[in-house]
Amino acid sequence: MNTIEFPQQKELEAAIKEHIKTAAIYCFGKRVTTYSSNHTIYPDTGIQKKHSHLYLLVLVEETIENATNDISDKIKTKTDGSITATLLIHQLSNLKKMCDDQQYLFWQIMQNAELLYQNAEKSPYLNITGTPKRNLKAASLYAANRKNNISTIWGWVYNDDDAHSSDEVKMSGLHQIVEQTCLSLIRVFLGYTPNHFSLDHLFNLCEYFTTITTELFPRKTQEDQSMFKLLKQQPSALRFSKANDVDYLYYELLEERCCKFKNQADVLAQKELDRLKEIENELDKQKNN
Repeated sequence: MNTIEFPQQKELEAAIKEHIKTAAIYCFGKRVTTYSSNHTIYPDTGIQKKHSHLYLLVLVEETIENATNDISDKIKTKTDGSITATLLIHQLSNLKKMCDDQQYLFWQIMQNAELLYQNAEKSPYLNITGTPKRNLKAASLYAANRKNNISTIWGWVYNDDDAHSSDEVKMSGLHQIVEQTCLSLIRVFLGYTPNHFSLDHLFNLCEYFTTITTELFPRKTQEDQSMFKLLKQQPSALRFSKANDVDYLYYELLEERCCKFKNQADVLAQKELDRLKEIENELDKQKNN
């Protein structure tokens, strides 16, 4: 595998390696957007700029608390916002203990993704023989468990018509519904089980293979961003929330969007499981012939 180079790669590597003992960095996905930066005094004169969002697997010697958020912020700062990243940070020792689906994903990345950096003294390897396979039975069971959690929380949130019920508490329920839905999609499509759970991170992972998070939870206008900020609050925020701190209109809109999200995600996940099963059955037929 060849190491790739691109503008500001050194800044990106420094942001990671200065923060955590790094064995390898793989880039397994990239989104590039072009936008215009217009001058205020001369509005007809604009500068075309590019923004790159990278998907990175970072293998490390040991983990550090909140490393995912901290390194993401450093990458954005060191590159003046031209590069942002979704980071999958895992210890080298974990490569030997991963389930089938996760082994499959990491094997694919280590075989096919672009290598940005590798420590020659700490070269990563998967302790397996042959090519790993997706475990569709385990993925289906995982998705079914998430669906059951979602159904339980939704039944409580949606059927609660008590006028004195706290919108703050119900908002934490919506947060859990969205989180569980994202986890289900990520496991089905990527075979990956995250170890970091902020909604920004989970949405970015979902956007690797679908657009429904951006369609149902847009973050372009100030109102969109305010609603997303409200949704992504961790349930632990209830420790500090004030009574009636949630704008009811925002809650009503978010409840509607969360309902569409869970329903569309359920259909999407089932279609992908069916597609993967067909491929698996076809491969089995070829082996038996």
